[in-house]
Amino acid sequence: MNNHHDETNQSSKWQERIWILAVAGQAGFFIAVPVLLGFGAGILLDRQFNTVILFAVLLAMAGFGGGAFLVYRWVKGTVHKRLEEQKKEE
Repeated sequence: MNNHHDETNQSSKWQERIWILAVAGQAGFFIAVPVLLGFGAGILLDRQFNTVILFAVLLAMAGFGGGAFLVYRWVKGTVHKRLEEQKKEE
């Protein structure tokens, strides 16, 4: 009887670890995409205005800031939702 409880607890721990890894992976994606889009748009603007890498750096930094904001909002909502689900299960 106790062995079944240990297996369930171990399975629950693995599910929690996988969920954390999934959240971290998606957070990385939410930061990487705006940075790359900003950098790409900046390269195009640098070619258009014949500047070195001014726009590429500025827009990549703006993309990072925007991505960090997206991650904050998304993680806050996701963790809140996860905690509510865990309360319902108990």
